[in-house]
Amino acid sequence: MSAENLFDVVFKGKFVRELDKNRAVLHFSKVFKVSFEKAEKFFDGNPRVLKKDQELEKANHFREALKKAGLKVSLIKKINENFKAELTVSAPGVVLVTPPEPVVANISTARFSLDEVGAQFANPKPVAPVNIDTSSFEIDPEGVEIVKKQEIAEPEFDISSITLDEIGAIFDEPQELPEPYLDISELTLDEVGVIIVEKKTVPAVDFDTSSMKLAEFE
Repeated sequence: MSAENLFDVVFKGKFVRELDKNRAVLHFSKVFKVSFEKAEKFFDGNPRVLKKDQELEKANHFREALKKAGLKVSLIKKINENFKAELTVSAPGVVLVTPPEPVVANISTARFSLDEVGAQFANPKPVAPVNIDTSSFEIDPEGVEIVKKQEIAEPEFDISSITLDEIGAIFDEPQELPEPYLDISELTLDEVGVIIVEKKTVPAVDFDTSSMKLAEFE
């Protein structure tokens, strides 16, 4: 089995938001069948390997099982140390890849010939001048308005019947609105500390962990 395709399942004490720490520790203890005190040591923030050298499919299966319990794990790909040891650094100037030699194209120029300097490749065709009849055109003297502006009659408004009140005059008297009447005779207040909504008890999650076990760690 190639070490390049193996993964370690690492737990750093992380869990989903829906759980508090105590419930997350309880789930961990049930999954791996250990005491609450021993399970609590895995939540100190230090990364610990729960499963070593697992193929990707098995590692994902293990992660999904813990995900159902609200626990978060990471898959860390293994590094092949033997492969790293085989790598060497060449001396400066060593050619790692020999560049390919370009193929010289064989182009025959036997049928080509050069004209003399100044020779024309193509004879320009004369363009016939355009004959535009301007006999019906006239030019007005400078300052002549081409389009005359239309005069708009100034409107007349009859303001003989309009008067102005004194400064500070009230245009409209404010209306007094009646105070609304709310019937609260049937309303009652519970005593302090009374629970308005009863909390529902969520049954404990039963996980099948018969095929799981913890890897040894220091």
